[in-house]
Amino acid sequence: MTVTVLGTRGSVPVCGEKYRIFGSATSCIRVVAHDSGRDEGSSAKESGKGDAAQVEELYLDAGNGIVGAEALPHSHISILFTHMHIDHLLGLPFFKPLSEKGRRLDMYAAPREGLSISEAMDRLFSPPYWPLGIGAYPADTYMHYLDKSFDLGAVHIDTLEVQHPGGSSAFRLSFKDMSLVYLTDFEHTGADMEKVRNFVKDTDLLIYDGQYSLEEYDKCRGYGHSVPEVALELLSGTGFKKLLFTHHAPDHDDSFLLKWEEKIKKSCPIASFARAGEVIEIG
Repeated sequence: MTVTVLGTRGSVPVCGEKYRIFGSATSCIRVVAHDSGRDEGSSAKESGKGDAAQVEELYLDAGNGIVGAEALPHSHISILFTHMHIDHLLGLPFFKPLSEKGRRLDMYAAPREGLSISEAMDRLFSPPYWPLGIGAYPADTYMHYLDKSFDLGAVHIDTLEVQHPGGSSAFRLSFKDMSLVYLTDFEHTGADMEKVRNFVKDTDLLIYDGQYSLEEYDKCRGYGHSVPEVALELLSGTGFKKLLFTHHAPDHDDSFLLKWEEKIKKSCPIASFARAGEVIEIG
């Protein structure tokens, strides 16, 4: 699996030279799983939901980090949304494959605030807020309810509902003997941490919400985000191989994050803060 960090910011995009290292765009992770054992003549169009596709290309959230992503020409594309907050959706209308006629995109999200993924999308992407609904773009788009466990080709997806205002989903992607856990927009207080610990156990790559410092968190309880130092304590012994903290607060610039990362690495050398453009090979 090839994992590319496209967007690292939480809440709102930022801009300027002081955000060059860790990035300025909101949440998006790209995952490409190559299954060499599949029939190269098969296509995602033939398979309907990508079951016969040789390459699965997945995007975790579609913040404006997804803008400019170069999709593979014959991959089956799926987008998994943790939740429907705007910072995780705002890049979707600018995702190039959405404007490709004949391209199929499958999108998955749990119902939020009584709305299905289709209903939530239609509320946001419609006049006067946006001129086009997602269904009006040239690509063939399909909206799906997010099951607790399902397969996208050779990639197995497990989900876990976690604590966040309005709810949020964590994802565990398993491919052959490799795994990735995406656990952002999550607050540890009051959560069933034993379920979380089991969910992340022995994963190759854990991408985890780390928006607040310990000092900031005292003023932000209930906002739905976590603290790196607390995460290291709560997840101790779960056996993750690499840890990336993401969903950086808008006012945490490169200087702030570099100093903080240095402190974190002293207690956990396999942890770091996610950088836009970072590519990680698993397996």
